[in-house]
Amino acid sequence: MKYLAIKIFGFMTALLLVANLLSCKKYLDAEEYLHEVNNLNDIWNSRKDIRQAWAACYGDLPNFTELHSSWPFSGAGDEGHAGLDTYAPLLLSQNKYNSDNLPGELNYWTKFYKAIRTCNLFLENSHLANDKLLKTGEVLGYQADVRFLRAYYYSLLLEIYGPFVIVDKTVDYASGNYPTKRASLQQCVDFLVAELDKAGQDLPRQADILSSDLGRPSKAVAMATKARILLWAASPLVNGNPEYNSFVDSEGKPFFGIGYDQGKWAKAAAAYKEIINLNQYQLFTLPANNGYQTVPLGDFPGNNVPWPNGPANIDPYRSFKALFSGGNDYWNSEVIWQVSRPNQNYNLTALGWPRGHKASNALYTGRISVTQKIVDGFFMNNGRTIEEENQKLYKDVSTSREADGLYILGDGSNTSSPVHTNFLNGNVYPAVPNRVLNREARFYATIGFHGRGFKQDDKTDPYYYVDYRAETADGYIQTDRPSVRTGYSIVKYINDGDMRIEGSFEKQYPVYRLAEVYLSYAEALNETEPGNPDILKYLNLVRYRAGLPGYSQGSKEDVRKWIKRERLVELAFEGKRYFDMRRWKDAEDTQRDVWGNSAGVGGSVYGMNYKVTDISFYDRTIIDGYSFKKKNYFFPLPYVEVSNHWGELIQNPGW
Repeated sequence: MKYLAIKIFGFMTALLLVANLLSCKKYLDAEEYLHEVNNLNDIWNSRKDIRQAWAACYGDLPNFTELHSSWPFSGAGDEGHAGLDTYAPLLLSQNKYNSDNLPGELNYWTKFYKAIRTCNLFLENSHLANDKLLKTGEVLGYQADVRFLRAYYYSLLLEIYGPFVIVDKTVDYASGNYPTKRASLQQCVDFLVAELDKAGQDLPRQADILSSDLGRPSKAVAMATKARILLWAASPLVNGNPEYNSFVDSEGKPFFGIGYDQGKWAKAAAAYKEIINLNQYQLFTLPANNGYQTVPLGDFPGNNVPWPNGPANIDPYRSFKALFSGGNDYWNSEVIWQVSRPNQNYNLTALGWPRGHKASNALYTGRISVTQKIVDGFFMNNGRTIEEENQKLYKDVSTSREADGLYILGDGSNTSSPVHTNFLNGNVYPAVPNRVLNREARFYATIGFHGRGFKQDDKTDPYYYVDYRAETADGYIQTDRPSVRTGYSIVKYINDGDMRIEGSFEKQYPVYRLAEVYLSYAEALNETEPGNPDILKYLNLVRYRAGLPGYSQGSKEDVRKWIKRERLVELAFEGKRYFDMRRWKDAEDTQRDVWGNSAGVGGSVYGMNYKVTDISFYDRTIIDGYSFKKKNYFFPLPYVEVSNHWGELIQNPGW
């Protein structure tokens, strides 16, 4: 007997829906449940069965926490580097895939259409529900959930593959009369906007969702999905990109249309502003003085202006850390939609957990590491870039013998230091690289590095200091176990109080949160109304929460660059950058910065010199190379679907 557990968000009292699916000859999965029962009408006779059918519609939500396998987008592109050559992110980043050899777990086209069919069956039949135990409006609520889920699956198809085939009702595949034509981009967008608007009419406000059902989609979740679709449709990849003029349907009509439409940016901006105007969410902050050591702010004008008009009176490090690392603030004012997927606590904690820690597991740490390019993208503690502070606050070589006075205090080993390093004891513990000192709060809340301390249950050694040099407990060993090959790990989801690889606290994974809404609104508004005061207002709120100074007025091009860099930092490893780099059409850029980093996602990948043990370990080193071709803007449709199952289904360009 097989149990399908669909865990839909929760902290302590998560909603756990278990579909107990049994067939006489084979085990059934969520989708099969609605297709293999003897009489479809029978499943609506009890509330239990109705809820089981409803749960089945959640069954194909991606496991966003499997960065190394089933959802590799946070570990691919220029953001991450895989700990093993066989991991999916490296296959994507090095262009080692095509339409007929894409790993099965990455066949989202087939998987999401399967999920869509399940949703269609529910929407077409749930009106038959007649159990007296059902409360008034209960089925309507399930239907709204499922309508949203269907649109959400389609939105993922849109970003991964581009235009899709609209299948809004169940299809009798035995008849041979089934849809084969991909819709145009505009048709896809119009369909999704209408579906999300309809779902939003029946979805509850987040405040009205029962504590036992936390994580079910709310009106704001539908609005955020709609806004994201409109932002994608307005972006340079598909808005006026002449390179796709020859990508046409069977009637010769371009899938993306012809010409640039600035009005698409205005629609995206309006959609994001509607979310802001709900006044249901706010950037999450923790006070500067609340019984723990306050992290002081950097040395810059305006650092004493109180939040929200400036960065003072809040603790930027702990404010940002609490958004992802669990604990008392698991549910907070900033989250719009967050998920809890199978093995989530383990998957997220293990990303940055040192292999040599006493509560570790040598097989599964170091699955994904952080590229030097992303490390370089974070700001200094005065809000300036490493380029602006080179040879001043920023040093790119060797190790440090000085604390930075902000996040690494004293020798970094006592409780007053927010980030533990014990860097002065380099003869006993690993010395930290100079390039990790004097950085902003989000850097320390996101990036693990050589010499960083991790709390452990050991009276003699209360902290374990990670050592990423070759042949060490944490470092690279040429075996089949993953390792941190760049010298930087992902600690975004690790709580400072965690003492085991599974995490000592439940981990949240935000799909949508208010900071992304602010940055997306600012981006869309800058493209259609440059100079609008809302642009800097919301961009700077994100900066202030990070303990940094705000931006002053700049040109449209300047602001665009600022927003892109803020998204790199603020949304690191939240599954956004892979798609941002594509929608901006930046993925193909081959220019290099002063450090050698490619402006796009191809080219040399830099990190620490992880294969050595001497002082040259700290050198900026090319550790790998990525490849990007224009065809990689979209996944290929599976060859078997194009050739056998979908008739004259048009393949994506280049495949």
